[in-house]
Order: sequence, then C-alpha cells, then structure tokens
Amino acid sequence: MVYGWVGGKHACVDLTGVSSLVGLRTKTFIVGQTALKVDSSKVAKHKKACTHNQHVFISFAFDTFDFLATEVVSLLQRVQK
Repeated sequence: MVYGWVGGKHACVDLTGVSSLVGLRTKTFIVGQTALKVDSSKVAKHKKACTHNQHVFISFAFDTFDFLATEVVSLLQRVQK
C-alpha cells in the first residue's frame, strides 16, 4: 500500500516476479510475454476491488530477463523523483 499516491488516493501495489522460462512450451518465445500475461491476470483479479475501495491498483510485474511492464516503469520513475 502506498498512501496518497494519486490525487490523494492510496495505491495497492502487487509485486510479481516471474521466470520467462515458464512460457517455453509455446511455439515462439518473446521476452516479456510471461510478465505481461501475469500482469493482465493480476489487473483482472484485483483492480475492481481496489477501485471499489477508492484505491488505485498498480501491478508491478517483471521477469527474469529484465522486462518491466509499462506501469512498473512509470512507478519507478515517480519514486525516483
């Protein structure tokens, strides 16, 4: 939980690290594919509950090949400031 993140709303942050090797059974290997899949799953699962409670949901998904979801990059840039 990050308090006062956006417009006074708190942010629920879900940190998830995944191995890119999980997706090797698929026909083509794409760096970041596994992290994006996990990211969309987390958003689908938790965003509605956070919004209902007047919070912002941020999925912090990354993989072992240094891929970061777009929201993660924005979060880290803001923290850096």
